[in-house]
Amino acid sequence: MPDTRPNIKFSDGICTACINFEKQNTTDWKKRFDELTALCDKYRGCNGNGYDCAIAVSGGKDSHFQVYYMKEVMKMNPLLLSVGNIDWTQTGRENFENISEVFGCDIISFNPNRKLAKILFRKAFENIGSPTWYIDSLIYAFPIKMAINLGIKLLVYGEDVNYVYGGKFDNEKASAKEIMLNDVVKPIWKEWLEDGQISEKDLESARIPSKEEIEKSDLEPIYLSYFVPWDSHHNFEVAKRWGFKQLLHEYQREGTIEDYNQIDSIGYLLNQFMKYPKYGHSSATEIGSRWIRSGLKTRDEIIALVEEHDKNIDQGIIEKFCSFTGMAVPEFWKIMDKWYNPELFQQDKDGVWHEKFKVGKGIV
Repeated sequence: MPDTRPNIKFSDGICTACINFEKQNTTDWKKRFDELTALCDKYRGCNGNGYDCAIAVSGGKDSHFQVYYMKEVMKMNPLLLSVGNIDWTQTGRENFENISEVFGCDIISFNPNRKLAKILFRKAFENIGSPTWYIDSLIYAFPIKMAINLGIKLLVYGEDVNYVYGGKFDNEKASAKEIMLNDVVKPIWKEWLEDGQISEKDLESARIPSKEEIEKSDLEPIYLSYFVPWDSHHNFEVAKRWGFKQLLHEYQREGTIEDYNQIDSIGYLLNQFMKYPKYGHSSATEIGSRWIRSGLKTRDEIIALVEEHDKNIDQGIIEKFCSFTGMAVPEFWKIMDKWYNPELFQQDKDGVWHEKFKVGKGIV
């Protein structure tokens, strides 16, 4: 990963994501498995014939892996908690349905407030450069709130993104009580209320409970990545064995080097692309870095792929975002211009942005 990723740290030129991935080779996974077994034994049958735990899912490859592990390996009886998409791909819908059918699990899904989403998508795109802030906040808030409301005491998440991919709070931990600190959802609330379009009641469903609220409820949220080796490509290979489908046969995306990550929605990927004008890297860099760590590709092979794909924003992303929010395409690009980092890019006389950097080398 490049050093423009927010809060990433390096030691002797190696980023923490690579360092932490290598730690998996020396981790005592038998001990970690025993710890997870003890947790499952603690909560198994705590609600009689009801749910032993809840799992936060989207229906993607990692969700398939999480449910496979908790249901098939740990023999738990989980309830799946999910937040729906504004625009589903057909493949995403089929994967979501498959995860229930193949594993035999109940799902409770929260469907976002579409009127509120239209307002917040525009606001968040223009004001903080994170158009899916509302959906992301729901994704973190809903599973915690629903688990608490239902009296479920064990809530399972996938990976700790700060530890696995690099971030400010990158100490390894099993507990996900501080999941709100991972910097995916900026703690911004008052700004949305200033023009009177949105009320505090509108935002209540998206408010993520605090660590103190979680502890008061006796909910124990955990990261599965602490207890089992975490490799997103391996998760994909496992998910395929349980019926997970890739996007390739429905839609060929621009700007990515795979067809199995974040495939539930095309419009949602605008948030992923926004990393490019800000930090000079996007989806191809992130996936490519994972492949290098896993030994699937060499660094030189990935550099070539990143140069070709990372800068491309999928046309479908623009179309879906503009159609949903009612934004004209020229307005979209005018707002996008404000997010290009002048240290990394320069704009020509016709408004087109050009990189000042060379992938794998830095500013040239």
